[in-house]
Amino acid sequence: MGFPYGPRTAPADEQSMKDLYSILGIPKDADQATIRKAYKKLARKYHPDLNKESGADDRFKEVTTAYEVLSDEQRRNLYDTFGAESLKQGFNPDAARQWRQATGGGFGGGPGAGGFGAGVNIDDLLNAFGGRFNGGRGRGPARPPPPPPKGADVEQILECTVEDALSREPKIVGVRRPSPCIDCGGRGGSGKHGCPACASTGRTKVGDIHFPCVACSGAGHRFQAECATCEGTGRTMNEERLKVRLPLGVTQGQTIRLRGKGGTGVNGAPPGDLLLTIHFSSHKQFEPDGSHLKIVVPITVLEAMAGAKVKIPTPDGAIRVNIPPNTTSGTVMRIKGRGLPKADGSRGDLRLVLHVNVPEYGPEAEEAATTLEHLYATSPRSDWD
Repeated sequence: MGFPYGPRTAPADEQSMKDLYSILGIPKDADQATIRKAYKKLARKYHPDLNKESGADDRFKEVTTAYEVLSDEQRRNLYDTFGAESLKQGFNPDAARQWRQATGGGFGGGPGAGGFGAGVNIDDLLNAFGGRFNGGRGRGPARPPPPPPKGADVEQILECTVEDALSREPKIVGVRRPSPCIDCGGRGGSGKHGCPACASTGRTKVGDIHFPCVACSGAGHRFQAECATCEGTGRTMNEERLKVRLPLGVTQGQTIRLRGKGGTGVNGAPPGDLLLTIHFSSHKQFEPDGSHLKIVVPITVLEAMAGAKVKIPTPDGAIRVNIPPNTTSGTVMRIKGRGLPKADGSRGDLRLVLHVNVPEYGPEAEEAATTLEHLYATSPRSDWD
């Protein structure tokens, strides 16, 4: 799914709430080569030194700040998962995941998702990067570079069924994660040398604001022969199929962390993690409720009044259940141990929600209902008076 970047200038309120992918005009599954190409093209188009049209400098800021997030695999993962909320200072992804599970919130917050909101206010985004966008004011003495960070975490939804949760067989999960480019071995090209346009810093100055160097896309280096496959990034998105065994007690919205199964690290750094958020697919009979299962059981008026033995499906096969006389709609019955597995190896309950079905209206049904109407000792709503 692509997000076209139109030539027109949007109104200020609309423009400030675009998602990062639409700013660069790329699809959500774009690889680093596509992101870099889009940045080079748009940054040159709207560069204030080359484009004097009204609004070009604002577009330039949008493009460069969007590139800052999407070119960083870890920031991009958080944005794809939590949307614009992830760009705020002090954002805690672990707390956000716990909140999402506790509230049953959306699964994913990037473009078009329903999670924490996809719109990005460009002023908030500029502030999120602090001093890097204020001309370098307040910077202290140079410090040695930190060790390379681990590879990016990769988050995705794991669609499960009730049967999956009950089975001990592993699920096959397709994972798309950033890895070294196969064609160049992750080097990005040959003949690597410092970028003369930014003196190998990866940043240039426009007015009093520092942004990623357009010539090297913020890398600080260039190549005599750049790898065409990865556009000099040394990274591509690779598909892999993994066997994942669901833990006992897995519930809707729970996140499973698989260590070292995320994005491959750079320069010897360890890989990131794969985080799978559980989402139970709709079932024709059972609805998960924590470790319990719910099923709506339709019964007739006579079965509700006189009681009956009704055949009920369960995950372990059908059983017969005694419906007591004078049962009303909404009555809940419990079948112990027929729900989903718990972490301790036991199982939750199967909860039967009884629903009295009335016959289709017609002359005979009306006559029968009129007869029944006289059998009420009091009005069902007598306590409302």
